[in-house]
Amino acid sequence: MSTKKIEFTSEQFTELLKVVYLGHWMANSHRDEPNNTFEEIEQHIYSNAHSFGLNHYTEFDQESQKYLPSPELEEETDPIIEDYDDNTFWDELAWRMAERDFSNKYDEAKVLCMTGDEIFREKNTLADKYFEEFSTNGIQKMTLK
Repeated sequence: MSTKKIEFTSEQFTELLKVVYLGHWMANSHRDEPNNTFEEIEQHIYSNAHSFGLNHYTEFDQESQKYLPSPELEEETDPIIEDYDDNTFWDELAWRMAERDFSNKYDEAKVLCMTGDEIFREKNTLADKYFEEFSTNGIQKMTLK
């Protein structure tokens, strides 16, 4: 495998550490076994943090023999993760409820007679009602029957 060298300023490498942490988090936080390719890339990037004077962003764990994100790196990226989670939650909730309502409203025969554009517009209309409700009231009016 051939290798290439790229140059980073300390500021760029700081942002690269954050992007790598966030990418690894996105790809692996929900898995029992991490994606090994991402893990290898993360280790390679983390192992170079010291070259940029960024030791405060990574820690080397003697037991696992791996570089780990430091609490400081996690704290700096937490707002990004929280913002992502918040937006994803509302988006997924609205679209899943719209999908449910669409399925309850139209039987399979009716759906087969609809164009893709008609289906999209109807689902979008249903989702928009949920987006409006959630932006106004959050989950305050949601109840289970």
